[in-house]
Amino acid sequence: MVLLVLSLAPVSALAETAPLRLVTGTDYAPYVDDRLPDGGPVTALVRQAFAKSGQPVTLTVEPWRRGYEGLLAHRFDGTFPYIRTEQRMREVLYSEPITTVRQHLIVALGNERAAMASGWMKGKRVCAAVGYGLPPWMDFLIRQGDVQRVTPTQQRSCLSMIVGDRADFMVEDERIAVARRAELSEREKLATVPGPAASEATLHLIVARDHPNAQQILDAFNQGLAQLRVEGAIPDLLVSKPPS
Repeated sequence: MVLLVLSLAPVSALAETAPLRLVTGTDYAPYVDDRLPDGGPVTALVRQAFAKSGQPVTLTVEPWRRGYEGLLAHRFDGTFPYIRTEQRMREVLYSEPITTVRQHLIVALGNERAAMASGWMKGKRVCAAVGYGLPPWMDFLIRQGDVQRVTPTQQRSCLSMIVGDRADFMVEDERIAVARRAELSEREKLATVPGPAASEATLHLIVARDHPNAQQILDAFNQGLAQLRVEGAIPDLLVSKPPS
């Protein structure tokens, strides 16, 4: 577990109490990863946004599922970055978008043309790690029984599972897919194809719906994020449109 403390001048109503307890995960490059400078551009942006609002925070790095469960149990006040899913929307509130991502399919080389055909996913196995949220359109296919979900403990394992024919595809932002494939010795055995038209999503800071200060936390973050946008201080990676 990695714990970082940011000491900022307490000028907001929230800052008159203890610092906000934030949590995030890792292995989500190029957005969040403890191997990247400042924990990645999204981590740096979240820190800066709260700093603009004068809100002190602590930041803990945990496995994604543990961090999310800690959020719901109020051990943490906020976590990031998360896309909208049907289950999450019942449990958490979302900030203004941090950035937009476009999700693609990663398949075994040779399947890319077939994967672009309508109905190809029916009967296939999608790989998504424990605690890894899938977009609503994929959740729907799983509930319908059209797609089977296989769930390793780490998302990076999905690449080798596809190569080894233990899964058929994974759904991933293209920038993340590029970063993951660069670490795999068998990366030449994989291909990336565009996802469905509904595959564009946004990343957010989230707080538990029943947190007593949920709206204040979001207001502080959104205010700081808006100020960073006005100042042109958003990293290029988070401003530019994702690859099509």
